[in-house]
Formats: sequence, structure tokens, C-alpha cells
Amino acid sequence: MRRVLHIVRKDADQYFRNRFVVVISVLSTLVFALIYNLMPSRVDETVKLGLYLRTEEGGGEAAGPEAVRLAESLSQAGEAAQGAEGLQLVWAPSPEELRALVEGEEVSAGIALDLSSPEPKVDLFVTSQAPAEMVGAAEAIAREMAYSLVGYALPADLEATVVGPDMAGRQVPMRDKLRVLLLALVFILELYGLGNLVMDEIQHRTAVALLVTPVTLGDFVAAKALTGVAIAFSQGLLMAFLLGAMSRASWAAIMALLFMGAALMVGVAFIMGAASRNFVHMAMISFIPVMVLLVPGLVVLDPGFSSPLMKAIPTYYLVRPLDGIINYGKGALSYASCLAYLALFAAAFFLLGSLLMKRRLV
Repeated sequence: MRRVLHIVRKDADQYFRNRFVVVISVLSTLVFALIYNLMPSRVDETVKLGLYLRTEEGGGEAAGPEAVRLAESLSQAGEAAQGAEGLQLVWAPSPEELRALVEGEEVSAGIALDLSSPEPKVDLFVTSQAPAEMVGAAEAIAREMAYSLVGYALPADLEATVVGPDMAGRQVPMRDKLRVLLLALVFILELYGLGNLVMDEIQHRTAVALLVTPVTLGDFVAAKALTGVAIAFSQGLLMAFLLGAMSRASWAAIMALLFMGAALMVGVAFIMGAASRNFVHMAMISFIPVMVLLVPGLVVLDPGFSSPLMKAIPTYYLVRPLDGIINYGKGALSYASCLAYLALFAAAFFLLGSLLMKRRLV
């Protein structure tokens, strides 16, 4: 054990003597924390809908009793929506003003109703950048208005039932989702520092010199693992603290996940370092694998990229529980299987990396 601790101290000194690695680690932590704190801390769930309503032509009355009732209903809805959360009606004095509001993205969509003639007219305005779900919702509203104008109503009431947790009013801000990606990115960046440490030992024959002493290969590998886990875990823990990712209820689960993530990164760093001839070579051969490891973190930001293939990526089992525990307050027990898979991946990479180092050294 004394020999292992001696190597750990030597590795720590060697790691922090590499100014490039230290600067990248410190700067990435500070920049990530700055990006997080500069982003909006809440989600604006208010949908602004622009409306233009014309009910008279040359001083005449609006066409038809249904048109009159619809006009009164819209006026009452506009007054009620001003104090309601989720929907805000913005009235425009003319169709041109309504179009300008939509073009300037001051409203999500615009609906113009002309009830001044015997044949009422309903126009819907949306921008080309409007999300498909917003266009669909605006079309549904406009269609219901058209049905009301002709005196047609659905024979049944429609009531939506939310299956699972209702996130209305509790949407997760983008910066909170970004925390999970940043934690994964910090670990991935540490791969290069830890891999460089292993690669230097092999290329400069320091490891061979150590193995002619009473130090065994097991001592050497154990020391590298302890050093790597300690550095990666402390970096991840600092990042989690700066991002406010730990609460009183979740700190134990978050620390366990960070420890398992650090162990996983050490195994991958062993493989990168043992297979590389120099730092440039390591960066080249690891570029695609590193990008693949980063994909599950990107899926947290946009679930539309999700795929069953995500389950084949080791970092999926780190990112998924982090997202559930940090952003949705779920318990750690619901992610027990993720922890088990994470441990298996970490053990597999550690074993493969150890075998590669043994092959290079012996």
C-alpha cells in the first residue's frame, strides 16, 4: 500500500506539472459555470396569440347571431386571459398590424376574423420558423372559431388527461438541462489529462523503470486508477457544486454517480493512453469515441435525438440518472439498473485498459 501511495503522489505531481492540462481543466470549469449562470433561470410558458376582430362594415351590424356570440366570447376571453397564466391575447387594430406582430415574433401566431359580411373569413398567420406544434395548435384554434361561425359544435366535450407527471408550470429551464451535459463534458475533458498521464509513463519508459523495483504491475495500475478517480471525481464534484446540482435530498446519489462516472472515465483513459504514441495521436484516435460518449448529454437538451441505440453508449447510464435526479427530483432507487450497467462498463473498460498497458510494458 505504501508503494501505491508513493506512485499516487508522483502521478499527482506529474499531472499538475502539465500546464496545458491544468489550464484546460480550470478554464473549462470556470467557463461552464459562467455559461450556466448567464442563462435564463426560468421557462416562459406564456403563449402570446395575436387576434384581429372585425364585426361591422360601414356601421352595420356583424353578420349572424353566431358571429355576434363569437365576438362577445372573444372579448371576454381576452379580458380573462390578461390575468391568466399560460395564454396572453394581443389585439391588433388591423390585419396589417397583426401580420407585423407575427413577423416581428411578438406573438406566436395571429388569427384574423372578419365577421362583417354574410360569409365570415378566418385567416391564420404564422412565421416560417414557428414550431410544428405551435402551428398545429393555432390551426386547431382557428378551425374551432370557423366551426363556431357556422353554428357547428362538437357533440362531445374534450378533456385532456395527463399521463405521468404533469409538467405544466414546472418546465425545466434549458440551463438546468445543460447542467447534465456540462457534468458529462467535464468528465470527457478529463480523459485527455488522465490518458496523457498514462501515455507519458509508457513513452518515457518511466513505468518500465518502476517495474524493475519492488513495484508490481498491480501496484502500478492501482496507483493510476486511484489518481485518475481522485482527479476526475474532484473535478466533477467541484462542477456539480458550482452548478448547484446537489441538494440535501440528492447529494448522496449524485456523489455515487460522479464516482462511478469517474471510474468509467479512468477505464477509457487507460485505453486511450495505452494505445497512443503521443498527445496528438491520442487526440486523433479518440475523437470519434469521445463524440459518441457526448451524444447522451446532447439528447438531454433535445429529446428528439433519442434512439434505442443510446443504450449502447456507456455515458447514457450516467446522464440518464443525473437528469432524472437533478432536474425531476426522482429517487436513486429508480435508477439502480443504470448504476449496475455503469459499474459493468467501468469494470470492462478498466480491465481492457489494464490488459493493453500490460501488453505495452511487459
